[in-house]
Parts: sequence; structure tokens; C-alpha cells
Amino acid sequence: MARYSIFISSEEYKHFSPTKFTHADSKLIYSTLTEQCDYSKQHSLLLNLSIDNGKSPSDILDEIKNTVSKSSPGDSILFYFAGHGHYDDGQTYLILPNTVPGAYESTALALEDISKELRRSDRLCYRIFDACHSGVDVRDDNSKLDANSFLRAVTHDASSGWVTLAACKEDQFSIGDPQIGHGVFTYYLCKYISGLEANEQIYPELLKIKIADDVYNHSKKLGYAQNPTLNASISGNIFFATRRADPPREVSTHETTDNDVSTRIAKLNSTKNILAKESLEEIFKIIVDECEKNFKSLNAYNFDIICGSLISADDIPENMHQDVVEFSKRQSLQPRHELKRHVDEYEESSYMDSALSSLAYLYPKKKRKETSYWIKQGAGLPKTALILDLKGDGKCVPNIRVLLFLIPLQITACMLVSAFKENWPPFEKELDLICSSYQMVKPNDTEDRIREVGPFSSKRTMEKIGVIVSNRINQLERELNN
Repeated sequence: MARYSIFISSEEYKHFSPTKFTHADSKLIYSTLTEQCDYSKQHSLLLNLSIDNGKSPSDILDEIKNTVSKSSPGDSILFYFAGHGHYDDGQTYLILPNTVPGAYESTALALEDISKELRRSDRLCYRIFDACHSGVDVRDDNSKLDANSFLRAVTHDASSGWVTLAACKEDQFSIGDPQIGHGVFTYYLCKYISGLEANEQIYPELLKIKIADDVYNHSKKLGYAQNPTLNASISGNIFFATRRADPPREVSTHETTDNDVSTRIAKLNSTKNILAKESLEEIFKIIVDECEKNFKSLNAYNFDIICGSLISADDIPENMHQDVVEFSKRQSLQPRHELKRHVDEYEESSYMDSALSSLAYLYPKKKRKETSYWIKQGAGLPKTALILDLKGDGKCVPNIRVLLFLIPLQITACMLVSAFKENWPPFEKELDLICSSYQMVKPNDTEDRIREVGPFSSKRTMEKIGVIVSNRINQLERELNN
């Protein structure tokens, strides 16, 4: 019996937010199965898709077809995908780097088309999806990806002949961790396989059980809950891989490696330190000045624009914390400030607990989740946050609060600009996120480059405000004419 495999990952997208570490994940599982298990590279296809390589859905399907066409009855086929998944109008799609929102049928990869190629008589088919990533927003906000329905569709597929392992439940996210440089799910999946003895068979059910606690505990440390799921429509105990004995390690000197590491360390140590207090303050001042200037130049709605004073990360309004923390997690940043997300899971108490305790087991308790967010200023770091208030007329034009936040990372910084709309009476205290934009600030950036960082978000924000104002005018005119 031969084993055939297809590994596909999408990481950067033209119209969607990136899915961090998906290329690293696909390479990791590819090398784990072809170097440590009974998969051969000549029967495997590895596609790390990018915006520039321009592969269309038909191009990818042709490559999949070419790979599996070499298989014979009795062989097995493994399909692995890491990236964004989407469910639209009864169809499940894998989002490609150049997929256009709303044009999924022609620019995304339909899972049904892949299944037609994979489903061949007398062959076992395994599918692994790491495809419900945190932050599945669309960059131009024209539509949203339905990742939850995508996962529901693939994990509840009753078609015979599939074994499907997914990174998380349908109401969860697949989490990546910059500390390990991988998605948590694929990392522990490969770690478990690597730790097996030679000739040990790998069963999907046991694999899922063995990695479940590690995935959950790691994701919980990052402020999320993630539980891998398995759906099998094949009867009997089947294994999708056998661990091979590790080849003898080649004896070599460490001179080349040590020199290479030393060179890399020296290069990193020679980079300009932009995280020094004076540097960060100067960079942020330039960005704020340019940003304020640009908002004023685009002020078509006669906002009274008020630039607030510098504030620390601790003083960012609490109702903005969720956006900042989720953004940081979504981009897999390593900030020097503490940006935390914590999820408490608990069972809801009910009347049955006390009134009819002997029958309470007949009425399962509902599981609830409570998520909290907090931000804490890093020690020794300057104030690099500020609120830009755009005061509207209170009737047609809303009040807008724009958070400017330069987030210091390890050797670079990330400029986040998030615009929030204050709701109409009687909910003025509530904020709705309009849009978030960001740019990276790097040690070799010139002052001219830094001046370009500030205005990047103002045009997009004003376009969103235009839609809000138009909708508000329409609403008020309908009310007046009723």
C-alpha cells in the first residue's frame, strides 16, 4: 500500500487578513510524514501559495489530480489545508491568496471539487483542516468569512469514505503562537508523531485524544479555548501513518552552523534601537502630527477634531481593549506591553440543581463562556497612545473616537489606528468598531517613510464614516416622513 498526500497552505491574502504560520505548519507536517513516517516525497504535493505565484483554482485542481491519479486501489490519500475556510450559499471553499470577496465560485477553491478528485474507489481518504483562524475579517470589510459554518460542514460531513480531523470546534479559533512559530494544533500533532517509537501505527482517534490536552492548555495560556475534533465515516480501526525509525544522524562539525548563528546575531544586534524612549516618542509624534493633519484635510463632515494628550497603554479606554488585544493575537505579535485575553468557561446553574437534584442529570447544564481583556503598560516604555476625537453634530454625523497606538514589539513597532463610532441616544456610552488599520515601523525606516505611516488609515476611516452618515440620513428621513 502506498500513501499519497497533498499539503496546501495560504498565509497572505490580497483581500483578507493573514493567517500566520500556515506555511510553516504545512512544511512541518510534510517533513514529519515524509521523513519520519511511511509517506514518500515522490507521492506528495506541497503548495505554499502566495499572492505573487498566481495559482488559480483550476491550476491547483490540476496538480491535485495529477498527484492522486498515480494512486492505486488499496492506497491512501491524505489532504491537509492550513488557511482561511469559508461557507457560502451551500458550498464550502478554501480561500486562496487572490480570492475576491463575493466571487468565491470563481476565485476560491471549492471543497466539493477537491473531494471529487480525492474520492476514488478502494482508497482511504484522510483530511486535516487547520482552517478556522483567529481574525477572519476582510480587509475591505465588504463581507465576512463564515469560518464557523465551514468547520460545521466539514466536521459533520456524513459522506462515506472520509476521516476528517479539524484543529478546533466550529465556535472556536485555530491559534498560532509566535513563541513556537507554528499553529498550536499542527505543532502538537507533529510533536506527538515525532515522539512515537519506530513501527508504531498512528490512529486518527488516538492522535486526537493524545494532542487534545496539549492544544487546549496551550491555547488557554494565550487566552483562547481550542479543542481538536474528529469525524470518521469509515468503520473499523484504521491508521493513517506508521512511524519509521529515525535515520542515523550525520556526524559533522558545528563550525559552519556556529558561524552562521554568530553572523545572524551580530546582524540583529547592529540594528538601530527604535524602542529607546526618545526614539519611540519621536516616531509617535511624527505619526500623530501627520495623522491629525490628514484627518483635517479630509474633514468633509465638519467634525470638530480634538487631539488628546499622550496616554499610556494602561489608560486606553476599557471599551477599546477587545479590539487592541484581538488585533495583537490575530497578527501573532509579541508586544512589550501586556495584551491579555482570558476565557472563563463555566456551567450555568439552574433551578434543577436545588429543587430536583436527583433528576438534575436529565437536564444538561448549559456551558457559558466569559471573555475578559486587559492591557498593561510595559516597564520603562514611553506613552505612545492617544485618542483623536472627531465631534459630530449629534444628529446626522456621529462622534468618532480614533485610537492611535504605537505598539512596541521586540525590535520593531506596530502602528495601530482603530476608529470607533459612539452610538446614538440612548446608547452614547457604547462604541462600535468602524475599522482598524496598521503599519509596521522598522529600524531602517527613514523619516519620510515614518511620515507615510500616519495618514494610511484616514481615507479608509472617512469612507466608512460616509456610509454611516448616509445610512443615518436615510433613517431620519424615513422617520420624518412616516
